[in-house]
Amino acid sequence: MLGAMARPRTQAPSPTFLIPALLRYLRQRGADPTLLCNRFGLEPAVEQADQAALTALDLDALMAAAAQLLGEPFLALRLPGELPLKRYGLAELAAHASSTLREALARLARYGALIHAELALVFEEDAQEGRFRQPTPGHPRGIGRCLHELTLALALTQCRRQSGRPLAALRVWFMHARPPQLAALERFFGTQALDFGSADNGLALPAAVLGAPTQSGDPRLLATVEELAEAALRAQPAPQDVAARVAARMGSLLPDRVNMEEVARALGMSPRTLQRRLEDSGTRFSDLLDDLRERLARTWVADRALPLAEVAYRLGFSDLATFSRAFKRWTGKPPGTWRRS
Repeated sequence: MLGAMARPRTQAPSPTFLIPALLRYLRQRGADPTLLCNRFGLEPAVEQADQAALTALDLDALMAAAAQLLGEPFLALRLPGELPLKRYGLAELAAHASSTLREALARLARYGALIHAELALVFEEDAQEGRFRQPTPGHPRGIGRCLHELTLALALTQCRRQSGRPLAALRVWFMHARPPQLAALERFFGTQALDFGSADNGLALPAAVLGAPTQSGDPRLLATVEELAEAALRAQPAPQDVAARVAARMGSLLPDRVNMEEVARALGMSPRTLQRRLEDSGTRFSDLLDDLRERLARTWVADRALPLAEVAYRLGFSDLATFSRAFKRWTGKPPGTWRRS
């Protein structure tokens, strides 16, 4: 039996190409991803999409479930080299077009948030080594083993492709606990210097290889991609919790389509998943709707040119009497009295 899905957190789901690609990968391997779609609140059509949204914690749980489905505990190490991508993202393209491994790792770190909004990456170096690190702000215990391993595997796979060499890490460290078996990690990273329970995740490469030219360096492509990547970073919305995203979506669905099913569909998740995420954030759908209606009602009732019946309609109330009762509950006065005062 597949492991249970992690309880949703209050971080807002962020879009990433990893989710549809992973579902396509499962189907290619002969596994039906429908069960995972149902468990994680993903629509079946997500498999053919360019992106889908989950929090980082749920993305890690999805990868863990996929690994269990295929019977491969270290599936995350293989994914960067085997995922069936429809197109490369801006972070990968910027790294691909870089002229040295140093530049490729630096750009992969800079644009990591374009892979997933919760992905924080750092590249630093000294005279002996370059370090590609994954801190996890907001997650003091880390995100999860699968996403930790995938992130470092992505960086090393990128370097191996661009250098044309089977590069080995000097050392690798992880935030999560030591797994029972280390052989797969030692083979992939090419080192037995593995540490666990660290302050962040990372790998170190010899300084001598960082300046080596890549096989894919393309200054003209890089100039275009960097401009697009910088614009995408600037346009990336500030993180919102799920309650804020639901409230924003409710406003666009008024007056007659504000229900759990419609809002969940607009946010790309199932009603059940949305309900659980709201519960985890300490609120309810009905409370958010009531608060939104109150705020809009105060604004619209103050506009004397707007008939009260029109206000009631805009807010999704069935009639003026029902709206009047709600308004009196909010303000202590009927809407007509409140308007005159």
